[in-house]
Amino acid sequence: MRLKSIFAVGAILACSSLLWGCGNGNTNHTAETNDSVQSQGFGDPKRLEASHLEALERMEKDHIHRMVSLSASTDGDKVMTTLERSSQKLEEMRPLAEMLQYGGHPALLQRIQEMSIDIQGSKSVVAQMKDHPSDGKIKLQSASKSDALHHISSFREYHQYMQNYIQSQDQGHSQESH
Repeated sequence: MRLKSIFAVGAILACSSLLWGCGNGNTNHTAETNDSVQSQGFGDPKRLEASHLEALERMEKDHIHRMVSLSASTDGDKVMTTLERSSQKLEEMRPLAEMLQYGGHPALLQRIQEMSIDIQGSKSVVAQMKDHPSDGKIKLQSASKSDALHHISSFREYHQYMQNYIQSQDQGHSQESH
């Protein structure tokens, strides 16, 4: 029974690694990550989970960096595409995370679920921005170097920033109409 679960984890890891590599532009980096995971062996689920949590964090930072370089009001489609890509990468990792949870290691699955919720929230806020009047005032990024966007490092922070931004814009528009 134990041998079957090890083979199952190995098969899932191989599939998720292949899928992860296909979606990742940096193939050399992906190959290094796969080699280090394989050298650790499939018998240590804690290390396997830790390596995938690190990969998730790198993916999140990379995608946040891309979104922050765009303005959601003028580049809404590109932001949505980046968020969609992040969702796909999370879903590719889900089977392995479920297997690890079954083996008593739930951290990866919990992180995937949290990130998925934050991404969905960001998608809905970006969609709301499209409904705003484009009078030139709605720019997500200010010219200021101290703009809070530059300090965003997670999907959760991005989602919260976007929500706060929309709320402040809504308040500004409602005060102008009085």
